[in-house]
Amino acid sequence: MADKSLDQWLQEIESNHPVGIDMGLSRCAQVLSHLNINFDKKLVITVAGTNGKGTTCAFIEQYCLLAGLSVGVFSSPHILSFCERIRLNGENISEEALCSVFEHINQSKKETTLTYFEYATLAAFEAFNREQPDVLILEVGLGGRLDAVNIVDPDIAVITSIGLDHQDWLGDTREEIGFEKAGIFRSNAYTVIGEPDCPKSILSHAETLGVSPMLRGRDFHYCEVNQEARVGEYKFDVSLANIPKQNVATGLAAIALMNKHQKLKIAVEQKGLETIDLADLFANKARFDSLLCSTQLAGRHQVIQPRINGQQALIIADVAHNEDSAVQLRKMIACNLQGKCHIVIGMLKDKNIEVSIKAFEGLNTIWYCVTLPSERGESAARLVKAASKLSDTSNTLASSDGFDTVEQAFLKAKTEAYPQDTILVMGSFLTVSAVMSLLSDA
Repeated sequence: MADKSLDQWLQEIESNHPVGIDMGLSRCAQVLSHLNINFDKKLVITVAGTNGKGTTCAFIEQYCLLAGLSVGVFSSPHILSFCERIRLNGENISEEALCSVFEHINQSKKETTLTYFEYATLAAFEAFNREQPDVLILEVGLGGRLDAVNIVDPDIAVITSIGLDHQDWLGDTREEIGFEKAGIFRSNAYTVIGEPDCPKSILSHAETLGVSPMLRGRDFHYCEVNQEARVGEYKFDVSLANIPKQNVATGLAAIALMNKHQKLKIAVEQKGLETIDLADLFANKARFDSLLCSTQLAGRHQVIQPRINGQQALIIADVAHNEDSAVQLRKMIACNLQGKCHIVIGMLKDKNIEVSIKAFEGLNTIWYCVTLPSERGESAARLVKAASKLSDTSNTLASSDGFDTVEQAFLKAKTEAYPQDTILVMGSFLTVSAVMSLLSDA
């Protein structure tokens, strides 16, 4: 039988387990034991949080590359290609390598069935096992305590933020959600908490483990007014960052702990590298600015069409799909808005759509509400209803019926937008993916 293509493998892993989301560690742990994977000598950083996980991972990844360290990143979901989920030294894994990894997992798992995300997680671990990078950066998919990523013990555990999302799985309150995310903590690991309003459940769990975390607001800081991050004695101007700037502060705190860890010191010594810690980044502004400018993640505050000489509208893509991320996105848009903001939005049924849309109240907006095609996709009618309830008169609807596809809505927005306007694509990975695919085919 001919080797399977990546598309064939993806079809198989989508149907391998009877349910799409099945929280727990036992299946992955069982298969991992058959794969002969051991990361004991590697520096493992696990990142959880409601928002900001992917960009925090990307910032730490770029730091590793700047420092001359080899690095593997597991991140999800993807925008255009599944290969985006596994990066080695800043490059997506090849389809050929990914298919080889899937084949090995398929042979090793025997009778155990795996969910799509469990398959993806084990694929990342096997890919990293083959390449043996100095640093592994693992983004939690859902929660933390029962997420597949958590079968590997981290040396540094990071929580970026706590907000209300995925309540069906994680609980209805910030305290419950915080407890689930604190499940990535280990008694012998460093810990960073980037949430300024940290739930007591997180601090209590840290105390139970005997962990003293680096806390935002105490051990490191981000000042939105000055666009300044401070870790210990070092202050950094983060105004050039392409990602949410508070995540730079969290990433810097993690970098401070990385440079304290013996595993990193051994890797630096074995490779004969120059140590680049916070003191070095502080002393060399050009080096730090290059780190800021090189950190970008698809679909997160991403400028996909700049406003060139006032000849075309600015187009921004962001997968913001809950209240906290919508509030942060609105702040970013408001700082740069010159004309109207044309918002192309499609969201999933289980998201707090009304609150996410209300975050944009007060901006000069035109809404292009879309029905998403998946089973979880919400109809445009609900989004239209939410947008029409905004109290101020600066919000209007491009269509009272909404749009059947993202492509229709986006092309309508491009037609109606003036050069001084901004087109914002948001609400879901599916929404952003559809526009990115449309533009890549153009």
